[in-house]
Amino acid sequence: MKEIQIRQMIVITDGKSNVGGNPVTAASEAAAEGIIVNAIGIVNHQSDEDDSLYEVEQIAKAGGGIWQYSTIKDLGRTMCAVTQKTVNQSIHAIVGEQLREIIGGDIEDIPPESRGAVIDYMEKLEEEAHVLCCIVIDCSGSMKSKMHTARESILDLMRSLQARKGKSQVAVIAYPGENGNPTKRISGFTENIAELREKIFKLKAGGTTPTAAAICEGIRLLRNHGEDELQEEIQGEGLFKENVI
Repeated sequence: MKEIQIRQMIVITDGKSNVGGNPVTAASEAAAEGIIVNAIGIVNHQSDEDDSLYEVEQIAKAGGGIWQYSTIKDLGRTMCAVTQKTVNQSIHAIVGEQLREIIGGDIEDIPPESRGAVIDYMEKLEEEAHVLCCIVIDCSGSMKSKMHTARESILDLMRSLQARKGKSQVAVIAYPGENGNPTKRISGFTENIAELREKIFKLKAGGTTPTAAAICEGIRLLRNHGEDELQEEIQGEGLFKENVI
């Protein structure tokens, strides 16, 4: 069985894009390349309904992902939950496709006595899939008071991913960048939490909110990372087919 690789982007912002194109269109382009775009809108209170963050929902819908509002205090927990849900949904979609090829139906069409083995198989894949998580973080002026907690939240996600059996790598893109650049690549994909901790202290707040440019940079980063390995194929080598037919 070939390694399953799940490519996702998490866009984190506390406001609406205000320069440099349409982030919803950029998220659609990511989805067309098999990249899941999730989005988290930072609010002051969980009950807040900020119209400026409506864009968060639209980005996630266009990118085939999940959207959530979160206080800055709960950002780390929210990122972990969103990532886990993305992995689960991706595995369900992959296995569901294989089931339709093998039996012409879904998991509900499998006899109850065989269904448990398939569920166990899916849980194993969820734990062992290779996760590539590109964090695209708003560093505009409005984020200045939130940067310390945002940095710690990224490390919280990294620790959570390291508890998995499968390979998990995190990259970080900041927007805007420096010297008039719309983005800055803070870190390429890494499993090294000490290396990531050192690099994310380069995150500084100030400037505009070019969300579309940041998503496009995330696409480039994910596209160039192991592109030849992105088409997953689950064959099960006997065990999977034995338990679903």
